[in-house]
Amino acid sequence: MIEAAWGAVSSSVSRRDPAAAAAAVPAAVHEGLLQTAGPAALLALQSSPAGREVEALLDGLRERDWPGDDVLIELLTAAAKGTETGRGQLPVELEMLGDVLNDQRGGYLDLTTGTVWPAELVDDGQVEGLEPFEDADPELWLDVPREGSRDAYRDMADFTAELTDERVRGDLAAALEGKGAFRRFQDALNRHETYRVHWRVFSTERRSGRARAWLADQGYDAVP
Repeated sequence: MIEAAWGAVSSSVSRRDPAAAAAAVPAAVHEGLLQTAGPAALLALQSSPAGREVEALLDGLRERDWPGDDVLIELLTAAAKGTETGRGQLPVELEMLGDVLNDQRGGYLDLTTGTVWPAELVDDGQVEGLEPFEDADPELWLDVPREGSRDAYRDMADFTAELTDERVRGDLAAALEGKGAFRRFQDALNRHETYRVHWRVFSTERRSGRARAWLADQGYDAVP
C-alpha cells in the first residue's frame, strides 16, 4: 500500500495530471507521505480550489510538525488562496537536495532549472556551466553546503525509538552504538525487512522536509 501510494503521487506529478494528483493525495497522507504528497497537492490546486484531500494533508502536517512541514503548510495555504509566500519558485527534487545536503562535500543548485548537482560531479567536470574548483556565479547557482551526518543519525535514532516491537527496536538500537552505525543499521534493517519500507518513508520525509526548510531559508520554494 505504501509503494502504491508513493507511485501514484509520483506518477501524477510527472504526468502533470491535476485530477490524478488530487486523487493520489489521500492515500499518501494515510501512509505518512506528507512532504512527498506536497507536489501533487500543489498541482491539484492549480486547477481547482482546495478540497478535502488538501485539508487532510494540511492537518497531517500541522499535527506532525517536523522540520519543513511549516514551510509546506505556508506554500499550500498561499496556493489555495491564490497568494504568494514572497519566495521564488523552483522545480527542485527535494529528496536529491536532501541527499546533497547530507553529502560530505555538498554541491550546487541550478537556479535556472532547479537541478541539484553533487560536488563530486562538479569537480569531475561533468556539469555544464560549472568549472571544477572555481567559484560559481551566484546569479546562476546556489551553493549547497554539506550539513554532515548528525541529522541522518538522529533520524535513525528517532525511527528506532518509535518502534513498538521490542525485539526489532533492541536490534536497531544496538546497531546505533559506536562507529559504523550507518552500515550496521542497514544490516539490521535487512534482518527485519517488514520495516525497511517504513524506514524509507521516515527517512525520505525527514530529508525532504529539511531540504524544503533549507531552500526556504535561501528564499525559494520547491514546486512541481
